[in-house]
Amino acid sequence: MEKRSLAIFFFAGCFSAVTDGCHVRACQGVEMLLALGWRVVVYSYRNHHQWPWNPKGIEAFRTRFPGAELVLDDWSRKLAIVQKFKGLISYLGGRPAARALRTHLPGLTPEFDRLLRDPDLKLALVSYPWGMSHLNGSPGPHIIVDTHDLAALERIQDDPPGRPGPRSILTLKRELFYLGEVDEIWSTSYSEGLFLKSLLERDRVRIVPPALQGWSDPRPAGVAPTYDLVFVGSNNRWNPSAISGFLNSYAGWGLPLKIAIAGSVCRDKRVAAASGAELLGFVDDLNLLYASTRAVICPVEGTGTKIKIIEALSAGRPVFAAPGAFTGLLPGYEDCVFPLTRESVAAVLGDSRALAAAQVEALRYARAYSFEHVVAETRSGLAGAAETFVASPSALAMSSR
Repeated sequence: MEKRSLAIFFFAGCFSAVTDGCHVRACQGVEMLLALGWRVVVYSYRNHHQWPWNPKGIEAFRTRFPGAELVLDDWSRKLAIVQKFKGLISYLGGRPAARALRTHLPGLTPEFDRLLRDPDLKLALVSYPWGMSHLNGSPGPHIIVDTHDLAALERIQDDPPGRPGPRSILTLKRELFYLGEVDEIWSTSYSEGLFLKSLLERDRVRIVPPALQGWSDPRPAGVAPTYDLVFVGSNNRWNPSAISGFLNSYAGWGLPLKIAIAGSVCRDKRVAAASGAELLGFVDDLNLLYASTRAVICPVEGTGTKIKIIEALSAGRPVFAAPGAFTGLLPGYEDCVFPLTRESVAAVLGDSRALAAAQVEALRYARAYSFEHVVAETRSGLAGAAETFVASPSALAMSSR
């Protein structure tokens, strides 16, 4: 059997159920490491407070990632105290904080300790900057942090324009400290990647957009559009207020459109109370749903790259989006991602040729986010890259609900 270098992938809790956008990104991280030829071990905490690993989640992991090993430790009160200390001292930065971040306490994480003793350990991919403080020591000789979304920028958006509050500034200081202590940084968002390049060593920051498999798969044939616009989202803290706010505004548009909402966001009382849309709940086959609509909406502001946009585009559906949703996209989206305004929606949906052109352009633009393209781009120049490139190891269903 060929001996392969070991890569640890760390996500604090269970992500195999894929109920949030961060879970989609986590799944992509595992798939990418497998495709890059690494022997992959996913390390996590069995009793995570938000996403615990139950038997169903473990089985889903094994089904989805047959080439990866799942290793779990228990999160304990002692680990929580150590993590809190690391988080506090990280606000100060400097050598004391760096030493604290790498502090390892024997006996607290026996499975993690076993991984650290593996002579083939060459790489660790850690989800979120704060993930560094949740580990019991340094996870390997070459450490990459996948930023997902920068918490500081999310906080700054909640502050008055041009006046970030002390908490936002401290959060940014801590995140930059974490990122300054690792070898490489992956940013899912184009704009956040450029932002980090301006504050850190440019060569250590890599823009790694969402990598979606199946963007070129055959679309469901013979499906007549049932809806004009569809929104797909989980029940996180941004989606319910965004879609309910859009529906309230849409009530005054005077356009006879059929709108549907899919995903756990339908459980929110504000969404259920809003009028003007059909609530579909959780949808198993998003490909079929996208084939059943003419276009997709994303009224969600915020930071990072909205995976729901990339999923829609990869299904050949143009997107009408809020201003903040544009910032994370790679350049070249202008002919398939449009402002979420009455004028824009009416112009595209009211012209069959314009809609057809936008659908074609959506597929063309989505090629930059295809799994094969992103993996190939990431493999190029990756320090400590494994020996072989392997084709996509498993079919990755679209799943941002």
